[in-house]
Amino acid sequence: MNAVQIREKDMPAADIIFLASAIRKAAKRKFVLIINERPDIALASGANGVHSPSTGLTAKQIKKISSFLLCGKSVHSVNEAVAAEHNGFDYIFFGPVFITPAKIKYGSPQGLKKLADVCKKVKIPVFAVGGINPERAKKCINAGASGIAVISDLMTANNIKLKVKEYQRAIGTVI
Repeated sequence: MNAVQIREKDMPAADIIFLASAIRKAAKRKFVLIINERPDIALASGANGVHSPSTGLTAKQIKKISSFLLCGKSVHSVNEAVAAEHNGFDYIFFGPVFITPAKIKYGSPQGLKKLADVCKKVKIPVFAVGGINPERAKKCINAGASGIAVISDLMTANNIKLKVKEYQRAIGTVI
C-alpha cells in the first residue's frame, strides 16, 4: 500500500481540499491519501485517513469523528511504534529516515537500520517518511516498510503525474 500525506499546517482549508483533489486526479485514486491532523478536511476531500503527529489527536478521537477514516501516527522510535499500535492506530509513519530540511533542527535522520527495527516490532503497516525520493523509496521497501509517505517531493513537483510515475518505476508498483 502506498500513501501520500498532505502536511500543510498553514494552508487554508479550501486550498488543501483543492490540492488533495489534484493529487487524487493525477494518480487516478490508486493510493491512500492522508490529511495531516484535519479530519474535517479528510472527509470533505474524500481522503482515506488522518495523520496525527506525535502530540496530536488520538486514534480514539479520530475514529469518533469517522470510524471509516484510517488513523496514523508519527513515531521516532521502536517504543513509540509499539505504543501507537497498542493505542489503536492503523499505521505509523516512521522517520525521518533520511535527511530532510524540515527536521534538521531535531537531529540526525533515523536511517534504514532503525526503520527495519521498527518494521520487525509492530504488526501494523509502517510507512517511511523524511527525505524520500524515488531512489530512496526502494531502499525503504527493502528495509521492510509497507510503503512510503512522500511529502515535499510531490509538493514541489512541476508535474505531479510524472513524479508519481517515477515512484511507480522505483518501487515496482502501480499507484
